[in-house]
Parts: sequence; structure tokens; C-alpha cells
Amino acid sequence: MKRRLFVKKTGIVSMGILAFSGAKVFANTTEEKSSVIDLLPFSEVSQKIILKGSIVDAITSQPIGDCKMTVKAKTNRLFNTTKNILTSNGDYTIVSGFIPEGKISRKIEVEIEADGYKTYTSFIYLSVGGCHLHSKEWDYNKNFDHNNCPKNKRIGSEIVSLFNFRLVK
Repeated sequence: MKRRLFVKKTGIVSMGILAFSGAKVFANTTEEKSSVIDLLPFSEVSQKIILKGSIVDAITSQPIGDCKMTVKAKTNRLFNTTKNILTSNGDYTIVSGFIPEGKISRKIEVEIEADGYKTYTSFIYLSVGGCHLHSKEWDYNKNFDHNNCPKNKRIGSEIVSLFNFRLVK
């Protein structure tokens, strides 16, 4: 019990020091005009994962232009990253990686907005085995087929996952 109280007090003091220092450590938010979201950690990575594809119409499979994609990744208790991209042709790329002594999986939240379509919000799991979907995918798109799941391929020390987000009207 004493240890828990010590940790709690230390955390409060640390948070106070960070808050008064003016440092922005709680969230890193950026918006880019490119179609690449970089979630690579600051340290060297042992495994790189690249998720890429297009944002398409669920019925026609045609790319949707002028989409806003927001990706939220929680690195740890203090550091969250939120990055936005604005696509003109629907193409996107998310780059992430795993440090040698770190976790071997990462959960990211993806939100996509496009005029005329329901807002897409779901989770993607990135792991050393590739990209995997959260069950919310089927809640959003009732016609989602398992053949539309990410296709994962290992190329050297990189895993490339191909996946098209299918938006519904």
C-alpha cells in the first residue's frame, strides 16, 4: 500500500512539473497534406510495418477523393499521438514499427470522414504478423467480406499490409 501511495504521489509531482514547464508531452497532433502517417518510434526499430491502400466506396470500390483520415496511437500513459492526413485521391500509408525490447503489437484508432459517407471509426491492430481488424469493421459495413481483410506480406525486416477502407453512404 505504501508503494502504491508513493508511486501515485510521484506521478502527481511529475505531471505538475511537466505541466508547468510548458512542454507538450500529452499529445502530439499534426495534420499533413501528404498521404503518409508516420507512427515510427523515436528509437531504432527491429520490425517495421507499413499499412497502405485506398479509401474506397463500399459498393463501387472506386477511390473516394477529399477524405480526412485521423489516426490516434497511444504510445504509453503519457504520450499519445494524433495525426491527420487529407487525401485527394483516397490513397494512404501508415508506417509504424516495433522496438526490440518493446511491445510486439500496437492498437491504433482510425477515423475517416468524407462528404456523403458515414464517418468510419474503428481500431486496427499492428503486430509482427501484420495488420488485423477489430470486430467493429463488421458493425460499420454489414456487407464486409473476409476477402476484404488486410493482406500481409513479409519483405525482409518489413511487413507490408494492403487494406482498403470501405466507406458506406
